[in-house]
Amino acid sequence: MTMQIFLVRHGPTTAASGVLAGTTELPLSGRGLKRLGDIARKMAPIQHWYASPQLRVRQTLDVLAGYGCSPSRVCHDERLREIDFGRWEMQSFADIAGKYPDLVDDWCNYLDFVFPGGERVRDFIERVEAMADLFRKTEKERIAVVTHGGVIRTMICLVLGISPRNYLLFDVAPASLTILELHHEGGLLKALNL
Repeated sequence: MTMQIFLVRHGPTTAASGVLAGTTELPLSGRGLKRLGDIARKMAPIQHWYASPQLRVRQTLDVLAGYGCSPSRVCHDERLREIDFGRWEMQSFADIAGKYPDLVDDWCNYLDFVFPGGERVRDFIERVEAMADLFRKTEKERIAVVTHGGVIRTMICLVLGISPRNYLLFDVAPASLTILELHHEGGLLKALNL
């Protein structure tokens, strides 16, 4: 059986452009939310919804509902939270590179990197992989997932069978829809940034 995962990235937040915003609770900025109207029309018939419990995702769900997309039940799952950047939260890469040049070099190793005071990358990948495994085992034909850019990028890599180290190859815009298709033989990226 073919199954589709409709992945929605939350809308734009109040964070400054270019900062690492993982576990910091940020509200939506109100910009760019009209795009969610088109997404809501595509997702209205889907009955099985999963979402990150973070504020920006909950607010995105409210916007989708305002456009007539009202799932009867949403399963909020901690495994869909964005990665915890620890002390690097809300800092730009330029600031981080200036303060922690040796750690930035270690970050290039990726899988075993631990953000200072934050999450180990491998742990993040494992929790996203647990969600992908859950979706693979479901009997549903279509699932909606509202979450974060890092989660979506990582899930794309895992479903396509490529190393999560390549997650930056996929630019996932705020308030966009990505569609993955799961087959017995593997996965297919059907759409990116709709």
